[in-house]
Amino acid sequence: MRQRRLPILPTLVAAYRDLGRLLTAMRALMLSAFFIMLATSVAAELVPQRLWDQELAGEALGFAQNAVEAFLLTPIVIAIHRFVIHDKVTPNYTVPIGEPVFGTFFGWLLALKVLVGLPFDLLGVVQALNWSLPASMLAFVLALIAAVGVSLRLTILLPALAVEAPGATLSHALADTKGHVLRVLALFFLALAPWLAATIGGVLLLSRGATITGSPLAMLSLVMGGVLQTIMLALTAVIASHAFMALAAQVKRAAQSHAPA
Repeated sequence: MRQRRLPILPTLVAAYRDLGRLLTAMRALMLSAFFIMLATSVAAELVPQRLWDQELAGEALGFAQNAVEAFLLTPIVIAIHRFVIHDKVTPNYTVPIGEPVFGTFFGWLLALKVLVGLPFDLLGVVQALNWSLPASMLAFVLALIAAVGVSLRLTILLPALAVEAPGATLSHALADTKGHVLRVLALFFLALAPWLAATIGGVLLLSRGATITGSPLAMLSLVMGGVLQTIMLALTAVIASHAFMALAAQVKRAAQSHAPA
C-alpha cells in the first residue's frame, strides 16, 4: 500500500488559494459567519463580569456560548468542507436541521470546542484548590498537550461527516491520522500563526481602552476580533478538508464515490 503523506508547504499554498476562492464564491456565507462571531462576542460582553467570575455560572455561560456558536456555525463549516472537497458552492446561510448530518456534525463540533477549553477549565480548578504554581502549570501543560493531540487526531472527522462519507467514524479518523499528528500540527501552526499574531497585536495596540464596555475602542476590538475569528475559522476548515483528502483511506474513497458528477 502506498504511504499516505500530508505535504506541508504544498498543502499550505493550496489552503490559502482555496481560502481566497471561498471568500469570493461564498461571500454571503462568510459575512454570516462574521456576524455570528460578532453577535456572540457582544452578547458575552453584555453579561456582568461578576457572573463570569463565579465558578459554576462562568462554566455554564462558557458552555452556552460554545453551544450557540457551534449550532450557528455548523452550516457554515459544513459548506466550507463541501466547497473544498466537492467544489460545491453554498450561496446563502440556512440552518438545515432536517439533514441527518446536521445533528451529528453539531455534536462533534461542540465536543471539539469543549475539549480545547478543558485545559483552561482545569487550570481554574487547580488554582481554586490552591495548588502550587509549578504543579498547576504542569497539570495545565499536560492537559493542553492531551487536548491538542486528540483534536489533531480528529482533524479529518468533520470533513468526512460534511461530505457524508459512510466511513466517517471516530475509529477511522484515529486510524487515518495515526503517525501524522506532527505534520498536521505544523500545517495548522504555519497557517494560523500570522492571524494569531495579528490578534495579539491588536489587543496590545488597543490596550486598556478596549476593556471599557461600550467605548469606541471596545467596539473596534469586537469588530476586529470578529474578522480575525472568521478568517481563522474558514482557514481551519479548509486545512482540515485538505488533510482529509490527503490522509483519509476508506472514508476518502467512499466520499469520492458519492461526489456529484
